[in-house]
Amino acid sequence: MNNPFSFLWSVIKSYKYLYLIMMIAPFANGVYSIMYNYAVKVLIDLFTQNQHITLEQSWQPIALFVGAQATLDCTWRAHNFAQLKCMPYILQNMLDKVCKHCFNLSYSFFQNNLSGSIVGKIKGIGDNYFKMHQALEFKLSKPLWITLFSGIALAFTNIKIFLFVVVFTAVYSPIALRFFTKLAKMEQAKQNSWYHLFGTVADCIGNIFTIFSFATKQRELQKIQDYYDDIHNPLVIRYYKYDLIISIILSIFYWVFFISLFCYVIYMRNNGEISVGDIAFIMSLTFLFAENSWQTTMEIKDFLEDVAAFRSAFAIMQTLQDTIDKPNATELKILKGEIIFQNLSFNYADNGKVFKNLNLHIKAGQKIGIVGHSGSGKSTLISLLLKNFKATNGDIIIDGQSIYNVSSDSLRSQISLIPQDIMLFHRSVGENIGYAVEHAAQSEIENASIAANIDEFIETLPEKYNTMVGERGVKLSGGQRQRIAIARAILKNAPILILDEATSALDSQTEQEIQKSINTMLATNCATVIAIAHRLSTIKHLDRIIVMENGSIVEDGSFTELIAVSNGKFKELWEHQVNGMVV
Repeated sequence: MNNPFSFLWSVIKSYKYLYLIMMIAPFANGVYSIMYNYAVKVLIDLFTQNQHITLEQSWQPIALFVGAQATLDCTWRAHNFAQLKCMPYILQNMLDKVCKHCFNLSYSFFQNNLSGSIVGKIKGIGDNYFKMHQALEFKLSKPLWITLFSGIALAFTNIKIFLFVVVFTAVYSPIALRFFTKLAKMEQAKQNSWYHLFGTVADCIGNIFTIFSFATKQRELQKIQDYYDDIHNPLVIRYYKYDLIISIILSIFYWVFFISLFCYVIYMRNNGEISVGDIAFIMSLTFLFAENSWQTTMEIKDFLEDVAAFRSAFAIMQTLQDTIDKPNATELKILKGEIIFQNLSFNYADNGKVFKNLNLHIKAGQKIGIVGHSGSGKSTLISLLLKNFKATNGDIIIDGQSIYNVSSDSLRSQISLIPQDIMLFHRSVGENIGYAVEHAAQSEIENASIAANIDEFIETLPEKYNTMVGERGVKLSGGQRQRIAIARAILKNAPILILDEATSALDSQTEQEIQKSINTMLATNCATVIAIAHRLSTIKHLDRIIVMENGSIVEDGSFTELIAVSNGKFKELWEHQVNGMVV
């Protein structure tokens, strides 16, 4: 949804009548001010004509007072009721739409954007909508309606004063709006800078332990300070300078208007054109008009800035979803687990080709290892299998079904991935393990923990399975996080299992124990396994080993076959590790 106002209408339209009731309340403020001031005029005229007045004579101003107050109270109570019935759900609907859009953005979008900036924009959409809503309900609409009604009342009371006000408005308003439009653009640039700065700070918070370990707090603080000095503050200062100039110019207009008005009213009274009551009413109306037109102008300025801030945050909703799924994508059904990479070609947008006409056939239930130097294409192959990216050419087929004809969710729901870098939710240990299966039973979670050899550790925690792990699992060691991920994969029990350095963070003894657990799991469910490994000893027992180099398969065979190849690539890698060298 590219238009921000179309988006707002989409979340409001189900509650449009309640929303209309809310917007009527400010209308009552305009009516109230006129009725109140007219009642004062009538009362003054009565006292001017009579030294004493009775209640019977004063019924009209009393009725106007009571009617004005009753109208105001009734409309605002109706406003409160309508607000109760719709605002919580409008905000909920808005967050739901924003999250649905953002959760479906491309894998590369999250690779290329700071998470703090993304979260800041999501928050900014709700916050700035609420500011715009408040402006329409209270800040802007109230003075706007009072200005409109006081102008109409002036026209009926004294056409000369009304024309005097109209001339002032005709000169003042276009100048003000031109200034405010430019100021709104400055506000949008300022907000964009702020979101970037917010993202940078959030990135530092997310990596605070890295900052601690390298003792780089001052360096990071200086980077933030430099951004403030070089980019953000110049935008803010430019904004405030322009705002100051605008305020001075518009204040001069305001003073000239009021002085001229006083002189003109005195002139009209001296010439007997208006009564004392008229003076009171005209001056109150004119003051209401001038004061509220000034207030309206200032609120329009703030409202345009809120709109600019909303547009800045809304930019994330204008980011196109790079949807790999076809509109009519079907559900993937895996019965065996056969995987075929067929004439696969792929290149990243900012790099050269990774694969060109790559072919790989993995039989159902086969357990293969993929090895090679960093940058050889191992992780990219897995990303393509998971549909994080779309192949430039070629196809990936699982059990005779192209992954590009099935939905991404149905594909990923049948693949267990244990990555090298484990990211956990800031939830309990049990919730993180049970995340693999919706409504997983406690007994299932505990059995998976036993299989992953982490149950004894969990039992030592203060609240056992209810212990919170901290943001991204920061309260646990790398090995403990990895074992939780393995338990999660065991619980999922998917027909395809991908191990991306799944035991790299573990000590040798624990690695052997978990490797046995994984092997037991694999033997039980006959899953097709793809294991990426740098530590070659972890894959020597697998059915088949694929050696990759520069996006191509250079060797393919069992451990025994490959180690026997004279001058083979796998043998070279193996000997480097045996001799203690870094590959």
